[in-house]
Amino acid sequence: GNITVGGTGKTPHVEYLIELLQNKYKVAVLSRGYKRKSKGFAIASKESTMRDIGDEPFQLHTKYPKITVAVDKDRCHGIQTLTESLPSASSSNSNIDVVLLDDAFQHRYVKPGVNILLVDYHRLIIYDQLLPAGRLREPLSGKNRADIVIVTKCPADLKPMEYRVITKAMNLFPYQQLYFTTLTYGDLQPIFCGENRPLNSITPNDHVLLLTGIASPKQMMLDLSPYTPHITPLTYGDHHDFTPSDLAHINEIFNKMPSPKLIITTEKDA
Repeated sequence: GNITVGGTGKTPHVEYLIELLQNKYKVAVLSRGYKRKSKGFAIASKESTMRDIGDEPFQLHTKYPKITVAVDKDRCHGIQTLTESLPSASSSNSNIDVVLLDDAFQHRYVKPGVNILLVDYHRLIIYDQLLPAGRLREPLSGKNRADIVIVTKCPADLKPMEYRVITKAMNLFPYQQLYFTTLTYGDLQPIFCGENRPLNSITPNDHVLLLTGIASPKQMMLDLSPYTPHITPLTYGDHHDFTPSDLAHINEIFNKMPSPKLIITTEKDA
């Protein structure tokens, strides 16, 4: 989790942990299922929709069908239901080895085996302030509960001097491990038709409508800017549920853009 509001890259890091663990352990992911239409505990199935379990759990379930994805606002109840063979859970959910909790750093009723704190490189907590003056959910001292701290969304060419400055400024205890991660992109994948295309196929003449419903699209803007200067951001709130009027607005803006043009969006928003 994090101690700031806004996106620090939790879902990509949950996916990274799934990749590391799924071939060795029986993995479950437990999320709140933010903005879902259902209540209580629910396990993702083939019949589950995004509105049943939330957009990020739906993305994880679609991408990793072999693991268990569940949602419950009460994390303690969710963990208990996952790890016990209760009538409400299918027998395949028994003997779960690892439960990954998405965004549970402030969930004090749960005592985690490993606490991983994510910190956005573009908004380091050491220079931030508590809400409403800044974006901290809790005092900076909350970082002391973390076993592992990961500075996310770093430039791929992070300089050794900057690495040392951030390491010193974070002022972590000896029991805490500090890591730095960067995002790399796969090919652009068509939503409706066509073939995958590499990101470097975008030319300086292309006009890009960057459509996002995530907490912070800043990193995407930075990552696309080397390919073309013509980027039009269309930003909605995190977990935005797109409506017909939103689609009409997107079409209107896209139709006014000069060609050649394309819409790029995130995996979650797709």
